[in-house]
Amino acid sequence: MTLQQAQTAFELAQNFDISLENVDIDHLCGFGLADFKPVHTTIQAVARMMRWQGAMMNGNWDMEAIDEVCQLGRSRFLILG
Repeated sequence: MTLQQAQTAFELAQNFDISLENVDIDHLCGFGLADFKPVHTTIQAVARMMRWQGAMMNGNWDMEAIDEVCQLGRSRFLILG
């Protein structure tokens, strides 16, 4: 995943007018583990993972969690399309 793709995913994650609840992220579960193999995925799936990892109930974002998705996603998420 490139920096531009990560930025696009975060912009999408921040827009709660766009529903991502039907986007499957099961293939991304465990992405932080050392033995996680790179997977093909979509911007929408990364955006949903960002919401799952970083959206807080008070409306703020856990930017450490978002950074983790971006940093690990650089070598583990191969974006389709």
